[in-house]
Amino acid sequence: MELILDKKENSYGLLTVKVAESDFLPEYNQRVKEQAKRANFKGFRAGKVPASLVKKMVGKDLKMDVFNATVSESVDQYLKENNVNAMFQPMFKGDFLTPEQLDAAKEFTLEFELVVPEVDLTLSEEISVKGYELNVSDADIDNTVNRLIEAYPNEVEAEEVAEGDNVVATFKAASNDFEKEATLELNEKVQEEVRKAFIGKKVGEEVTFEAEKVYEDPKKLRLLFGGTQEESENFTGEFTATISAIKRKEAPELNQEFFDKVLGEEKASNEEEFRAEIATLIGDANKPSIEAFLNDSIRDEISEKVEISFPEELLKRILNSSNDNKLSDEEIEEKFPNFLKAVKWRAISNKVAESAEIKVEHNEIEAIAKEQIAAQMAQFGMGDLPEERLTEFVQNQLTAENGKYYQEYYEQVFNNKLFDYIQEQITIASESVDLAKFEEIMKAKMDQEQA
Repeated sequence: MELILDKKENSYGLLTVKVAESDFLPEYNQRVKEQAKRANFKGFRAGKVPASLVKKMVGKDLKMDVFNATVSESVDQYLKENNVNAMFQPMFKGDFLTPEQLDAAKEFTLEFELVVPEVDLTLSEEISVKGYELNVSDADIDNTVNRLIEAYPNEVEAEEVAEGDNVVATFKAASNDFEKEATLELNEKVQEEVRKAFIGKKVGEEVTFEAEKVYEDPKKLRLLFGGTQEESENFTGEFTATISAIKRKEAPELNQEFFDKVLGEEKASNEEEFRAEIATLIGDANKPSIEAFLNDSIRDEISEKVEISFPEELLKRILNSSNDNKLSDEEIEEKFPNFLKAVKWRAISNKVAESAEIKVEHNEIEAIAKEQIAAQMAQFGMGDLPEERLTEFVQNQLTAENGKYYQEYYEQVFNNKLFDYIQEQITIASESVDLAKFEEIMKAKMDQEQA
């Protein structure tokens, strides 16, 4: 078998494969013999089926399978032995051979199209990228503490109903036997007429209202009363509510109870320690965003400096093929700019990884999977999961959905190593900003990307 790669401009490669019948015929004949030994045809003893009969029954399809496998293996071996860094699987050019054509000829010439970019990039301190360091200000802490006060209010008993109170009452329908105790929160979702009917009432007093007027959408009454769809048909007409309790939210004091509720026990014993812990939490919570912003800036800066021309028509076919050839021409044109941007960065990152000899080991994939799964478990109160059970979760995740998650973890490890290496080679011009300023910067970036 003869393979010849012709690299052309704009990262296009054409691999010509010349196949003779002798390249795949021995394997085909061997497969026929094996099939004959296993075949179970009426009138023949097991293992005594003639090869000629096997060829007659399944020979064409079997020959096509052997031919395709032989060509595929030869192409893969050629690319590997010649260090051809093709970005995608070779795309077959032309019409596929039919079993009849394969049966009729002795020699075949096939062509495969490749994306083989040449990347000219030297990382140095001359490449400068702006990054940010978060300096948590007193104002940032104040804003966060105020939000926490709203999120963790104290609930106290009130004497009479006011806006925003939770009213515990026994609700009864006048026209049927529906009766249930429920809690109505008098917020802006409750229509004004009904809110006014409750305001000023005290425990033991009764309020009359029309069920359909509680919410703008009467179907939301099921959120208040629960029940099945059939039972909700009773949520109509005049209702009475006999108030049994009035619950009011009040801002909590910054005391030990509040510190423990927000942070967990023994994390802070006074307001100064509490604010210090909040500052740390703000920094930790925003660290991934700051790192992602820097990495995006690195990608954009380097991508702008490196010029790579690509075979766009071939890439469009690859894009469509990756979507099971179901994209319309309009959808391809819409998706293509982002796809091209991603392809260019992948070509650059592959070049950097090759130069830096960046490799991803299986144990590194297991480690990041274990770390993230353990964090997820802790969120559900399973932070003390036994080691063997956690390991089982990790292995199940890595093998699920045909390796989908394994690939995602691989990409995370690869990108972490890639950007760590790049940051060591270039200049990072870091600016210290508070949280409000960083959020403003992030919003401006998002607006620019969406424009």
